[in-house]
Formats: sequence, C-alpha cells, structure tokens
Amino acid sequence: MSLSAALNTAKSSLAASQVQTGIVSSNIANVNTPGATRKVASLVSGANGTVHVSSVAQSSNSILFRNMLDATSQLSRFNAQGDVLSRLNEIVGDTTDKQSPQARISALNDALSDLANTPGNYDLARAAVQAAQDLASTLRDNADAVNTIRRDADTQLSTAATDMNRILAELETVNRQVVAGTTKGSDVTDLSDQRDRLVKELSNYVGLSVQTRGNNDMVVYTDSGVTLLETQARNVSFTATNPLVAGQPGNAFYIDGVAVTGNNSYMPIRSGLVVGLTDVRDDIAVTYGKQIDEMARGLVSAFAEYDQTGSGAAKTGLFTTTMPMSVATDAVAMDAYAADAPANGDELSFSVTYQGTKYTAKGKVTIPATAAEFAAQVQTLAAKATAADGSVLGAGHVAVSDNAGSLSFQATGVGTAIGFQIGDVKNLTNAAGGVGGLKAVASVNENAIDTAGLAASLTLAAGLTSDPTKVRDGVNYDYNASDLGGFSGRINALTAALGTARGFSADAGAVTKATLADFASSSISWLQDSRSTVTKTVSSKETLVAKTTETLSNETGINLDEELTRLLELERSYQASAKIISTVDQMMAALLQSI
Repeated sequence: MSLSAALNTAKSSLAASQVQTGIVSSNIANVNTPGATRKVASLVSGANGTVHVSSVAQSSNSILFRNMLDATSQLSRFNAQGDVLSRLNEIVGDTTDKQSPQARISALNDALSDLANTPGNYDLARAAVQAAQDLASTLRDNADAVNTIRRDADTQLSTAATDMNRILAELETVNRQVVAGTTKGSDVTDLSDQRDRLVKELSNYVGLSVQTRGNNDMVVYTDSGVTLLETQARNVSFTATNPLVAGQPGNAFYIDGVAVTGNNSYMPIRSGLVVGLTDVRDDIAVTYGKQIDEMARGLVSAFAEYDQTGSGAAKTGLFTTTMPMSVATDAVAMDAYAADAPANGDELSFSVTYQGTKYTAKGKVTIPATAAEFAAQVQTLAAKATAADGSVLGAGHVAVSDNAGSLSFQATGVGTAIGFQIGDVKNLTNAAGGVGGLKAVASVNENAIDTAGLAASLTLAAGLTSDPTKVRDGVNYDYNASDLGGFSGRINALTAALGTARGFSADAGAVTKATLADFASSSISWLQDSRSTVTKTVSSKETLVAKTTETLSNETGINLDEELTRLLELERSYQASAKIISTVDQMMAALLQSI
C-alpha cells in the first residue's frame, strides 16, 4: 500500500470515528430521556480501503411499540373508571357507615319502631322526623355528587379534545419533517423519536392503529378505523353538554366528523381516556343515579297516604317530591256498554301487578246506571284484590276512571317500569247472550313515567318540622281521627312498608325486588363489586404497561454501559488511525530528507 493510500484510509477512519463518537455521545446524553432509542451508524467501505458513514439507523420493534400503545389506552380507560368509583365509594361508604343510604334507612326504621312503642312521645316523633330528614338529605347529596361527577367528566372530554388537537398538530409538523428528511437522506432518528413520543401521548386519549408507509410517512387511525392523521391532522371536536339531563347521555365525541362515542356511533372507539370518561358520564354515574332515584321513589311510595274510604286519590306522605309520581296503564276497552250489560250477578276477574306483586281481583258486578259507576265497582274489586300469599292490595292504591268507553287504571307512587300492569281480564256474558263490561285482554302495560333525577328533589312534607306528630297521625290524610295519643296504627304501617319487598327498575343494576334497606345494600354491593373489578383490571393493565415498556426499552432503548464500551472502542480506533497518520508523516519526512 502506498503512503498516500494509507493516509487516505486513516483520514476516512478518523472522519467515521468522529461521526460515530457524536452518535454515541448523543445516545449517552439521552440515556434518561423517555422514549429515546439507540442510534447506530451504518459504515460502508469505499475504494482503496476507505470507510465512511452512509446512514444512521435507530433500534425499533413495531410489535412491542404497538402493544405498549394498546396497553396504555386500556389503562387510561380503566383509570378513569376507577377514579370515579373510588370517588363514589368515599361519598357512599359501606353498609356500616352512618352516611350511607342503607344506614340512613335503618336509622329511620329504628326511629319509627321507637315511636311506635310510645306514639305520644313528642321527642321520639321529632327524632323520627330528623331521621327522615337525614335520609332525604343523604339522597339529595348523592344526587348532587352524581351530577358533579358527570359534569366533571363532560368538562374533561372538552379538555381532551383540545389536547388531542394540539398533539395532532405537533404530530403533523414532525411527520412532515421526517418525510422530508427521509427523502433527502438526512438523519431523522431524533425526529422519529419525537414522533413516537407524540403518538404515545395520543394513545392516552384513544386506542390507536399506527402504520408507516413510503418515505417513513406515518398514518394514525383510532382503534375503530377513524383517521386521525394522514398527511394532515384531522379535527377532534366535542361540544360540552349543557344542560346535562339526569339519566340521559351527554353529547358525542367526534373525530374527523365521525361520532366515536354514544349510542348512535357506528365506529365507536374501544379504549382510551375518552372512552373511560364517556363510561363515567353515561354509564357508571347514570346507573348509580338510577339507584338513588329508585330509593327515593320507593320512599315516596312506601310512605304514600291513601283515603281510607277508597274514594280519594293517593297522596304523598312523609316524603314528597316536585316530580309526578303517578303512572297509568293503556286504556282497557269496554264492550258495547248498555244498561243491561253486564247483567246482574255477572262475575268480573282481572289481575293487578303492583310493586312487583301480582294480585287477583274477582267479584260480582251489578247493572250500573253509567260507565262511571261501573268504573267505581271495578275500583272496589281492585282494592280487594289478593296476592298468592293472602295479602290484600288495599284501597287507594289503584284508581279506576271512565274514559269515554274504556277504563283507565292509575297508580300513584310506583314510578318507572316496576310492573304496574292490568291483565287476565275475563269477558262478561249476560243471561241474554250479550256481552259487556271489559274486553278480554291478556295484559295492559303501564305508560311509564320518567323518574330520573327524583332523588335531587326529595324533601319532607311541609309542616313536619313544626308538628312531628304528623308522622303518627298522617300528613295529608288523618289516620287518627280521634286524636288518640297512643295511636300507633299508622306508625306500624310505615314500619311494615319499610320492611315490605317492592319492585325496582331493572335498569338500576341492583336487585329488582327487595325491601328498601336491602335495595340500598344491593346498591352498595354493586358499587363495591364494580370498584373491585376495575381496581383489579387497573392493576393488571399497569403491570402490562410497565412490562411492555421495560421490554421495549431493553430492545430499543439506550444502555449506558454498552455506549461507554462503544465509546472506548471508538477511542482506540481513533488512536490507531492517528498513529497511522503520525507514522505516514514520519515516513514522508524521512523520504523528503533523503532526497
């Protein structure tokens, strides 16, 4: 090899070592930078033994990166759920906590039992009123907490949309720089790391599907296939829900003009903070809201008062609300009504499903002068209806009225979808062979009313604070007409009503038939079970994220020991090249001196 060739080889080696040293130094500087990958120089041999750096590559593992994004999105979703369930748990507590609805119901039952033993004791009556007030306040506070939780989630969705737009704008800029640098053959590894960090940040909000096409161009979709970035960032939008109606879902979250949350979404996302917040706002909080609304409805129903003659309408008693509490069935049609139909002595039978219990009404009817009088006879039969266990429905629970050729059945205090139903109606045939009365029908369901938000308006009846003896005597109907100080009939009836199983909406997610205390206990069980399940899921997802991140870091991250070892190797290479140049210089000097 000639001296000039040796010199050129050494010089190229020095230049390559310089580039490699810069890359290794950069690796060492970024050893604690999250998401930084290890950069490696690609060396290419040239003519006459020269060498140079052709490109800079970075360590990568697309499978591990995708798994990390998926795990991050799932963790964000369940973290949002876990946070709100823990928040509800702090508010509600368990069955032993005095502030829980179940404990408040038990306290009211105890106060009524004490009052029943000494009905004339003013202090015990006042204690019963205070227990009822505490229960109503607890349910209102829980309703306020549900509304606050839903409002907070809705606000966070607005913040998420703003933040996602920021991330996508930065991602678009960096992606353009990566594509441009790749086209020119520049080193874009640091830009690629920055782009990956932005993608990971975005994965906290929504589940992602990431692809890389020609010129290192990145395309990002949601896990449901909606485009987030393809050359240009797509718009993310969310309009705050105002007002946020109790029991109703909030506004949908939109990406690129497509709804990705809500019942009307045909491309719903499956993971990420946005899904978690939507779960909180439209599912978890709504379900618990339905439970406390059902407790409130059950209290209004249990303490409702009825005209003992059976002629007056049912009214709210100790607990009242501004919301309507009556529900009616569809009209039950009558056959052609005539003075001789139904005939005297004809027997009418039908069933009444009330508060989840089926009662059978059966009895003889007489020829009435008007349809309204026939309705009164049917109402009397309904009051005497008996259940399989021998219990009687009682007067005032169901009102029957004439409605221009049909009868309307109405119940007060039963709320939504708890099984108020008229069924098994048998037709009547008079002695002459004509028909009349009610048309035969298998069942007529209720026209349910919506009691969403009922707990927020639950209060005690007016005048109870100033006159607590109304607990004993009645609020709207006088159960103690003789003003007896030892009258306990009404108090015993209230205690029995608290201990009676009643129907509850299946939409509430708790038991569908139970006493009020047992329903409240079931509500707490639902909360604790949900919290336990989500907590376990969060723990599992946290482990998955940590392990996946650790594995990815081991595969693509920077190891300080390896980089320092590599730096020593480059130092030796530099020394060897420098030695060659020094030797060539000495040889050239000796050659020139010999001429």
